[in-house]
Amino acid sequence: MDNETRLMRVLAAATLPARDPAFVLAVMRRTEQQRYRVERVRALLRGAGLAAAAAALAVPSIGWAAAYAEALQAGALAFLALVALVWATRSLAQRASAAWAG
Repeated sequence: MDNETRLMRVLAAATLPARDPAFVLAVMRRTEQQRYRVERVRALLRGAGLAAAAAALAVPSIGWAAAYAEALQAGALAFLALVALVWATRSLAQRASAAWAG
């Protein structure tokens, strides 16, 4: 007897049968697999879309980078400085909150 037949018998029964942990776990496992299959497909499509967008933006930016190399270098340095500032601020905030908590 397969799991579907067992489930239909349980639902049609007047009284509840004894619990079968293996059956319950099999049903839960199948449900989780179906749910995460959908999530994996969505994540794959999202990643593929981001990769396509990045590739579409990379082609024109190659020509732009050659024409504006000095401005690009200054902008990259400013960006890295901003990232370092944000990282340092977050790091200090975490340490401060840990010190206050404990």
